[in-house]
Amino acid sequence: MRHGSGGLEGSLLGRERELALLADFVRPTGGSPALLVRGEPGVGKTTLIEATIRRAESAGTTVLQARGYQGEARLPFAALHQLLRPVLRRVETLPERQRSALRAAFAMETEGVPPDRMLVGLAALTLLSELGEQCPALLVVDDVQWLDRASQDAIGFLGRRLRGEPVAVLTGTRGSAPASFGADFAELDVEPLSAHASVELLDLQPVALAGTVRRRLLNQARGNPLAIIELTKVAGDEEGRFRSGEHFPLTERLERIFAMHLAELPRPTRNLLLLMSTADGFEWPMVVASMPGGFPVDALLPAERAQLLHHGDLGPYFRHPLIRSALYHTASLEERRAAHRTVAQALERSPDRRAWHLAAAASGPDEDLAVMLSEVGERAGRLGAPSEALAAMERSAELTPDATARARRLARAAQFALFNDRPDKVEQYAATAAALTDAPDVRDQLPAEVGWAVSNTGRQDAAMELLIAASRAAAERTPQSAVGILGVAASAAFHSGRREHREQIRQALAQVTARIDDPPLLLWIDASTDFLAARERIRQEAERSIAEGSTEYLSRLMLGVAAGLADLPAEGIELLGSILDPERNAALSGNNSSFLTFYGHACLDAGKWPKAEAIADYSIAISLDLNPGLATAMGQSLKAMLAALCGRADEARTLAQRAMAAADPQSRIVGVRCGRALGLAAAAEGDHDAAYDHFRGLFTHAGEPLHDHHSYYALGDLAAAAIPAGQAQQAETVLAVTAADLAQRSSPRLDLLMSTARALLARSDADAERHFRAALAVPEGDRWPYERARARLAHGQWLRRQQRIKPARTELTAALDAFEHLGAVPWAERARGELRAAGVQTPTDRASLTSRLTAQELQIVRLAGLGLTNKEIGERLFLSHRTVGSHLYRIFPKLNITTRAQLHAFVDTDSD
Repeated sequence: MRHGSGGLEGSLLGRERELALLADFVRPTGGSPALLVRGEPGVGKTTLIEATIRRAESAGTTVLQARGYQGEARLPFAALHQLLRPVLRRVETLPERQRSALRAAFAMETEGVPPDRMLVGLAALTLLSELGEQCPALLVVDDVQWLDRASQDAIGFLGRRLRGEPVAVLTGTRGSAPASFGADFAELDVEPLSAHASVELLDLQPVALAGTVRRRLLNQARGNPLAIIELTKVAGDEEGRFRSGEHFPLTERLERIFAMHLAELPRPTRNLLLLMSTADGFEWPMVVASMPGGFPVDALLPAERAQLLHHGDLGPYFRHPLIRSALYHTASLEERRAAHRTVAQALERSPDRRAWHLAAAASGPDEDLAVMLSEVGERAGRLGAPSEALAAMERSAELTPDATARARRLARAAQFALFNDRPDKVEQYAATAAALTDAPDVRDQLPAEVGWAVSNTGRQDAAMELLIAASRAAAERTPQSAVGILGVAASAAFHSGRREHREQIRQALAQVTARIDDPPLLLWIDASTDFLAARERIRQEAERSIAEGSTEYLSRLMLGVAAGLADLPAEGIELLGSILDPERNAALSGNNSSFLTFYGHACLDAGKWPKAEAIADYSIAISLDLNPGLATAMGQSLKAMLAALCGRADEARTLAQRAMAAADPQSRIVGVRCGRALGLAAAAEGDHDAAYDHFRGLFTHAGEPLHDHHSYYALGDLAAAAIPAGQAQQAETVLAVTAADLAQRSSPRLDLLMSTARALLARSDADAERHFRAALAVPEGDRWPYERARARLAHGQWLRRQQRIKPARTELTAALDAFEHLGAVPWAERARGELRAAGVQTPTDRASLTSRLTAQELQIVRLAGLGLTNKEIGERLFLSHRTVGSHLYRIFPKLNITTRAQLHAFVDTDSD
């Protein structure tokens, strides 16, 4: 779809810098594949973009274009459909899952599974990558501020994954970048013209101005090219419409000027233009086709003579969006409603568009229309477009005449608001719904939604207060609802890590006396009060579920999370991997992003670090794409831990700082995990004082855990840092408090950590040896290879200092093998140094080669080594096959290999 420059070629005066930057952008240089051009209305963004399009097309680049329209902002994937429409004939060549997702998103098919937004993005990526194989391609999306959210997210997805492809994304907007674009889009701010360029542009206008009027016009235009052009037209108006004393915001002033031009047009022309301003994008041809007697072409001639319209491939269009805005808002309310009714009549075959136009024409409550919009919202929800679903359900509620029915629709809107990470909306809708009705189905649904929303903001104290009160109120009336509310409270309590929250859940659960037939949910709630005490029950249920091959999603999710938190990593991996692993499931819904980190931590605990890091990257990516907030911080804290363990200290600090900045302090789990990552980063660099400070900060002054679960996992780290930092006595205080606390509710992992810490802090050789032996004799100790290897390293160091060289070599060799297998580079180097001191020379290992790779490169190595093709790898990792090929091209020299077959040697067969 082409749009002309609208007679604004002169506004390219003074834009040499911007034109040069845009020329470099469309020339393949290996830089950012995505650019956002920003600037105020009239400053020349679109003119610059269109000049770039002409340059690209003249160089043989294929250009695909889309533009945001206000009326289409509530229609899921409308802009993405616009963008891909010229290449949709290629859809049938896509892999089946991608083809089905894209066809469902564009309403090309109505049967089958609702499309996952990540799969839709991957389908678009595959289409464009294949297009780029034939010739370079440029995607152009203007007026991003009016795109529907689903399309914004899809374009952000593409911008993050097109590096290395002969495809670029050029976008334009009036305001700030959409959240889904993130830092992956470079930005070009189009500033006002310089004083010199403003004068040059003014001198090109047909009306010559001088003196005071000239100075005032330049002052009021403030370097805006459109303002200079349009203000010149009215500056000499004999009726004095250009008044030096009027000071309006520039956009408002321009709209007033366009309104003056519109007022001079004949009534039939204004009526037709109003219809044009009401019908967005591809609606206009349908409106024209429905006109009795055909389209009155001559009626638009006065608007063309007034330079308000131009013609493009799809017919006439407004020269500037401000003309559309001026026309629509200068019409009376009844005129606008009539225009919307006329457009709606032309859209009988487009029910969603028709419903929105009828809603704009509505003058009061209308149940039939409310039902239509409710159906629009549900369709958007099934398309994975919760933002558009929320808008439709909100408007449906507004149009609902019956109070109880309105409350039910508000409750549904609250659910969509939750998926949109809009806790403020959730609370607002819930409060309004509660005031409208006391219907049990509404009353019992709301607390869990509000509590979950509040918890997702990180305000765990407020979430717990609300959820516990609601559960107690529902305990006798609707016990099933009370238990469901406590299921949400269990999650909030885990994130807060506060003992009093767990006790509140225990007491509230005791008030539910009725029998509830939901074993997984009840186990999840009960276990949340003390995962360690419930460890054996969780193990039994996990083993039973795995043996039976249960595929029930929520059951596996709750049981898998509980298993991971109860120090049963293998069971957690099996249960969570079956439903969350992107290598098994290809795509996830946005809500799953918050659960991925539990799977990632189970992989970390079990020593599957490449998998854990891949999960961390994936969690961060989809939480940013779909539902940023606490989930992103959780993913960043997991990756910070992995970066520290692998010796990437600077990266670990950056990630930890980002996560802590994003998370509310009430979500102590983030602060504790980041604190441990910072301590490990310092330890990796040999800064024992800083490491000790970070580890000690995970406990209160009295030695109690800051997070009543995860603080304990730093005990071994704390003891190891305390000795060189001269803080052994302080560390002993923490150990004493912890020993008393865990006396009746430990786990083999914590026994291993406690024994290792006691050995390190022991005051006699006899005590040290006794505790080291206890640590290495812990049953199931091999479930946690890193903790076991740290114990062996500490034991080997102690043995060497005791001049017991032969057993020291045995322990140190075992520790080195484990660290190399894990990729724990700093600790492998320490083990290697201790072995050298014990008279053993060690060769360069495979881990030293793979440590040169990023987490994503490690994933690609593993999958390629297992025999997957580039296309298969791309589908699993949400990359194009060309990008996979580019990665492999860079991987080979890093691993000192020359053929794909050699990758098999770097595959960790236990990494699943």
